[in-house]
Amino acid sequence: MSTSPGPVLDRTDPIPDIDLADPDPARTPDLERILATLRPVHPVFWHGPKSRPGFWAVIRYAETMRVYRDPTTFSATNGMTLDSLRPGPDPASGMMVEVTDPPEHRRLRRSIGALFADGVVTDLEPEIDRYARRLLVAVRDSGGTVDVVEAVASRVPTHAAGLLLGLPPADLDWITSRTSRVFLSRAAADDGGDLRQEAEQANGELLGYFSRLLRTSRHRSDADGLVQRLAAGTADRDALTTGEVVLNALNLAIGGTTTTRAALTNLLDALSRMPDVFASLRANPSAVPTAVEEAVRWGNPVRHLARVATCDVELAGQAIAAGDPVVVWPRSANRDEAVFAQPDTFDAGRHPNPHIGFAAGPHSCPGTALGRAQLRAVLRHTVDLFTGCEPAEGARLMQSNFLHGYERLPMRFTTSGDHLFT
Repeated sequence: MSTSPGPVLDRTDPIPDIDLADPDPARTPDLERILATLRPVHPVFWHGPKSRPGFWAVIRYAETMRVYRDPTTFSATNGMTLDSLRPGPDPASGMMVEVTDPPEHRRLRRSIGALFADGVVTDLEPEIDRYARRLLVAVRDSGGTVDVVEAVASRVPTHAAGLLLGLPPADLDWITSRTSRVFLSRAAADDGGDLRQEAEQANGELLGYFSRLLRTSRHRSDADGLVQRLAAGTADRDALTTGEVVLNALNLAIGGTTTTRAALTNLLDALSRMPDVFASLRANPSAVPTAVEEAVRWGNPVRHLARVATCDVELAGQAIAAGDPVVVWPRSANRDEAVFAQPDTFDAGRHPNPHIGFAAGPHSCPGTALGRAQLRAVLRHTVDLFTGCEPAEGARLMQSNFLHGYERLPMRFTTSGDHLFT
């Protein structure tokens, strides 16, 4: 007979003066160190009500993976972020894949995932590569200081999303301006505006845009983007309803642009602060793919994802009650010393690298291959066209509790005129 203690209900907040839901990263500049201190002793802990209602914070790799892989116990249907989490089901649950659980999730995921599996990314990759190079050549030719968010990181993901979804090129700048606002969550902006209100407005405008796009495309014989193919279906996958197409196209557009944009800014910031990494990649460009994986781990753009416990459950010795919010922090999980040797070091050759920068389990990112293609293209041509880079004054992090990335990132590049690639 086992004498080991059972789970305990401990709602003592070990960080009462720190609000993980605060969208202003400047308020806790040493958060990575704080989470590293907590991981061995509080891998799962109660985060008391502060700017948001209380929730269970999951900051260690093993428990994060358990939450990701068990949608039966940890449901996504109440919302995927702290700002969207609600007591009941999200209005998009059952229609949008990110807030739908199995078994209905499998039908949606099969229809969306099949399009990525049909060689779509392979077909798009050469154009993404050419586009990234054109942008970086323009950076080189401009000289001086460049905001790489505006010049590169915001443009490559929107261009890729436009190719994937069959969006008119003339609409891409408008889409970029809206998707960049969706996850901003600070109550008051520097200009006095309410960022949460702006995010809701941008989300509504994008919903209207994709509804109109779908209606228009149904009358065109040359429309062959993902939006149109989701609506059409094939013998191998179900057609989606109008509501399902619009919501999942919106999800792909927002997720594909905002998370990749943040990941690109974090990658470029790392290069500017680690000249040895830049030099090693110039000397060994074949390491670009492994460096991309390390960039996703080291600069994981997603700060958190939310779930709700569907039943009483034990997690790392904590007694979690049915209905409790459970929030994973993958940036912390990707720095877990039990999984990653020297986790605070950017190791461009790290292998193996079982990071969860694209999540895991049923809700893993369906656009992972497309995101990787963009990161590889930008890194490949950055180390080809330039001999180095350094940060400039004026960098500004996003005001978001969901994404970690830069809203503005001025940098200076140097070049010798020698290129590694043709």
